[in-house]
Amino acid sequence: MVTNKQIPYIFIFFILLSFKGFSVSLLQMDTLVLYQVKQKIQDGTASERTLSAYKALISKANKLLSIENPTVMDKTIMPPTGNKHDYLSISRYWWPDPESPNGLPWSRKDGETNPDTQTNAVDRKRLGTLTSGVENLCLAYYFSNDTRYAEKAASMLKTWFLDEETRMNPHLEYAQSVPGNSKGRSSGILDGKSIASVVPDALIIISNSSYWTKNDTENINQWLSEYLTWLTESELGNTENNQKNNHASWYKFQVASLAYYLGNETLAKETVSLAQESLDQQLDFEGKQTHELERTRSFFYSCYNLEALSSIAMVGDKIDMDMWNFKSKNKKSLALAISYITPIIDGKEWPYTDIYGTDLSRLVSTLSRMSKHSKSKTYSKLLSKTIDILLKKEKSTHEKNDILDALCLKGEINI
Repeated sequence: MVTNKQIPYIFIFFILLSFKGFSVSLLQMDTLVLYQVKQKIQDGTASERTLSAYKALISKANKLLSIENPTVMDKTIMPPTGNKHDYLSISRYWWPDPESPNGLPWSRKDGETNPDTQTNAVDRKRLGTLTSGVENLCLAYYFSNDTRYAEKAASMLKTWFLDEETRMNPHLEYAQSVPGNSKGRSSGILDGKSIASVVPDALIIISNSSYWTKNDTENINQWLSEYLTWLTESELGNTENNQKNNHASWYKFQVASLAYYLGNETLAKETVSLAQESLDQQLDFEGKQTHELERTRSFFYSCYNLEALSSIAMVGDKIDMDMWNFKSKNKKSLALAISYITPIIDGKEWPYTDIYGTDLSRLVSTLSRMSKHSKSKTYSKLLSKTIDILLKKEKSTHEKNDILDALCLKGEINI
């Protein structure tokens, strides 16, 4: 006889069986919630917004089927090593001197993207195409069971990480470089956040398909292991770890996420602990993210850092470390940081510079995650109010819609 207490466990057991081999918990998505979204899409009971987001997802996935796989070998600017397998990007906020014949020295204009740094001459756009494309394809495969999407995602991953002729070397020594500066810059490690955000979950989703083998998993895990070693042992990695802003948070996220995925729970716990301790350096006693407020895009970077910290907290959930409700020795916490920034939802003016204005969609993911992990109902109310404001705005950017659609599909919000 099945008791009421047994029902949830049996339910989860059948959920895991329902998707062949999908028995490993995802890192940055809720496995059970994702399954529930899938069921609602398939039986037509999902919200209109979610169904619309699903159709958009499939449309994007269909377009991805015919694109050429991105690779680091396609850049036209050569890394200092002369080896195209080494990833290279140019820092977006740096500009050449218009009065200098060769443009040197370049200078930084915080918040102002130099379009010449974002071209296909370097690798950053291609890495973005890879990670966003793989995530899109894997979700399309999961929701639709159409193996074409798994096949293309696997092909893209193999081209970028595994194939000898096209693979990226597992380091970011030349990421976010600046012309005229031959030294590596630790800030370039930020480029790798999309790898740690997307690849582990993508591998879990496609690992059951016939297009991804156990040998493929072993090989890509070797690549990720070598990249993790570079992150934790290189001078650039050590420098980035010791920053006091979003760069350090996203660095710690990468290390914690990859360490957990690769089975190094000790390193994952150490890194989450360091992230908890870092709140004392990142926040003042009001919850201001002091280093982000110095930026010309202060609201964006404050939200961006909260996203990183909440992503680390998601990893913490896997290793029984509750970062959501953690307080440092100086009473600093995620809740304190959120409480400082959220009055803007009620109409309070943002008192710091943000040259592009304040986009509330940047808060939605953090509020959603916090609402599910805090005993306080405050975050659920703030989340609902934020979404209402966003939906009532007459002008809606593609970026905002993409954020909301992605959160609907992942089950983080329900609109």
